[in-house]
Amino acid sequence: MSRPPRTVLPLLACALCVSSCYWLDNLPRASGECVGTHQGRRVHWPLLEESSLVHRSEQGELPDTFVDLDYTPDGEPALEGFGVDIHLVEGARVEEDRTVGLHPQQGQLVPAEPSLVTRWVGNIGGSSGYLAVPGVPVEGSVTLDELSGAAAEGRFVYRYADGGQLTCTFEVIVAASE
Repeated sequence: MSRPPRTVLPLLACALCVSSCYWLDNLPRASGECVGTHQGRRVHWPLLEESSLVHRSEQGELPDTFVDLDYTPDGEPALEGFGVDIHLVEGARVEEDRTVGLHPQQGQLVPAEPSLVTRWVGNIGGSSGYLAVPGVPVEGSVTLDELSGAAAEGRFVYRYADGGQLTCTFEVIVAASE
């Protein structure tokens, strides 16, 4: 028994809507990678999907907006994890490429000028900081291609004293339920 077109179209629309909501809900929330040379070896480290863009409404120890990026350092036995927390000014937004330089200071990287990046925290394993070798990068930068209430996209570059360089990309979207 066939149904009249008036019945089929609404049913089809509902089916598409339900399936697209399920599909959108199951998209990866983060994608990207770190590639380059680390301690004399070529590396390719994927970004963990658990990486996030966080917006907080209450004041606390963490900033209102920050991007938490965690990469998997495959093939690097000295590294259990590799990542960064990018702390941003409240309500930070970017609609076109914006690059901020990073320079070493007292064992960490800091933004080169007052900007939308207020603090840069390197992570190894479960703690903040950098490996003793190759140490704190001698130079770095972060380029934000997009930053909104729902997404952060860009890349950061580390240059080390031993000649190594990592370029790490990221695209993070906020889950619909967040």
